[in-house]
Amino acid sequence: MALPPPLSAKDEKSFAYETIKDRLPLIVTRIVDFLARHRTNFAKQYGEVTENECKSCISAMDKLRYEIARDKPILLLNDNHTDDIHIWNEYLQKEMDQGKVISWFQSNWLLVECYMYRKIAEAFNLTAHLQHVDPFIEMKQHTFYSSVQAIDVVLAQLNIDIEQTTDPVNNKSTIEQQFYNYMEISLWGNQCDLSLSGGANRSQEHDPFHQITELKTHILINHETSLFNYLYDQQAYLLNFDVCIDFVLDNAGFELLTDLCFADFLISKRLCSRITLHLKCFPWFVSDATKTDFDWLLEQLSNSSSNSVWQIASKRWQQHIQNGQWIIQTHRFFTLPYDYSYMQQISSELYCTMSQSKLIIFKGDLNYRKLVGDLRWPLNERFETALRGFQPTSFVVLRTCKADVQVDIDLKVGQEITKIDPRWMVNGKWAVIQAFFKKQTEKDI
Repeated sequence: MALPPPLSAKDEKSFAYETIKDRLPLIVTRIVDFLARHRTNFAKQYGEVTENECKSCISAMDKLRYEIARDKPILLLNDNHTDDIHIWNEYLQKEMDQGKVISWFQSNWLLVECYMYRKIAEAFNLTAHLQHVDPFIEMKQHTFYSSVQAIDVVLAQLNIDIEQTTDPVNNKSTIEQQFYNYMEISLWGNQCDLSLSGGANRSQEHDPFHQITELKTHILINHETSLFNYLYDQQAYLLNFDVCIDFVLDNAGFELLTDLCFADFLISKRLCSRITLHLKCFPWFVSDATKTDFDWLLEQLSNSSSNSVWQIASKRWQQHIQNGQWIIQTHRFFTLPYDYSYMQQISSELYCTMSQSKLIIFKGDLNYRKLVGDLRWPLNERFETALRGFQPTSFVVLRTCKADVQVDIDLKVGQEITKIDPRWMVNGKWAVIQAFFKKQTEKDI
């Protein structure tokens, strides 16, 4: 099958062009500002040599910003002490050997955007004292603090719903409605994406339970009923069943909290027995959640002496971790330039592990782009076709639309939405709960 071309900034009318021309340089500029403001503190913490390390990182950012603006060729990485560099450089070298032009505006969008964040990591990796500094940490934490009222509302209701003793057999309809609530709150939490805003604050200021009612009509594909029935039919609420879910997380801050609320609900109502939470290995796409972000969030909840609602949730989440019901993992595949159709080839152990799950929950726009290859599919292309063979198990994408790629939508429906909102594919105001259910084979049964 001939595949459509990749999304690329070669098309000046595309969101890829807008991203590379405007958003990426702005993100790099914010890192320069972060380093300039904090280099004195770093010097006090790690010694005067850190002043020069900050200067080297600033110089690297200035060079990166210049190369993006001038559409310079993309070069091989050179921080040789990292375990992913050979995969990155083999990928880039293969592209070069095929005679392809690899530059910011001429190459595929997925590659160059991922490459920018890996180049940012390279600058910090090449220092002795700043390797573990997250240049986006202030932005992520500010977004969390700006959302405290919404956090109060969600956690208060979650604690009530979980403390209620609800028999899954006799109260299926109650659990089903709660399932929809927490899935949709997790979905719309994906609007808090700092890479979309270039690092500008995107906090959650409204009551999420009220918001999901208002935004119901903005969910263009909604498979949540099928998903609830799929999980309910696994009968995880019967104690002798082991039903594992993988949750590939997206943004830190408020979105991460909403994801953990959904994960807490699934465990507490025994719709599954174990959840593996996948985080990024290093700072990625501005606000993507790392293990450090996860630990920081739990610390904020547990140390909030004036807010018992936060402490109750934190204690329950710590128990999930301690008893093995929440498993925290990072894997380098999620910060490679490859889309998911390459997972079995590049990271066979991850693919094998995910194949054991009953369901994978993918959060966010980047995961969607990687699932469909970031290609210019027709709007009405079948989701299964766009996956190009990636079928480890059944999965769902909870995504607010922030890139000009979407499948499984009728062309007439797409035209009607475009009349209402010409930028519906990229502004994060529309969403999908889009599922793929793997057909069972004799081997699976």
